[in-house]
Amino acid sequence: QTERLLKMTLEERRKEYLGDYVALKTIPTWMEDLKSKSESDGENAKEDLQGKKSLSEKVSLYRGDITLLEVDAIVNAGRWLNIL
Repeated sequence: QTERLLKMTLEERRKEYLGDYVALKTIPTWMEDLKSKSESDGENAKEDLQGKKSLSEKVSLYRGDITLLEVDAIVNAGRWLNIL
């Protein structure tokens, strides 16, 4: 089953989904979210953008049902954090 899915294009995979899904491209990055807030908040939010670019351009925050995300895997690392 895994090999079959890996060989599929994104469009072919989407035909296999049983219900609704959330495409990752629809979730703004942290930077995009900060920029949209800076437009409404003014100068204070612009200061928050400085020095955070490298991480904030790679990270997205999502609130919602993670089982609907269009991802290859969902991993719970909580148990490992208890060991550290």
